[in-house]
Amino acid sequence: MNLHDPRWILLAWAVVAVASAVRFWRLTGPFRSKAKERQRLESLNPDQMRASLERSWLKSDARNHR
Repeated sequence: MNLHDPRWILLAWAVVAVASAVRFWRLTGPFRSKAKERQRLESLNPDQMRASLERSWLKSDARNHR
């Protein structure tokens, strides 16, 4: 296989495609985790959801008052 073989171009594009997919996966990680959290909250009953929100607010207040 020499350097003028068109398969080298396909290999280069495959490397770029894999790198782009990995980068996309990493960039969208926070969004996916928030979506999972939202789905988890939607599956809870209202009292459990309220308790979870209150814990979140308390953690947020603790961070803001440092």
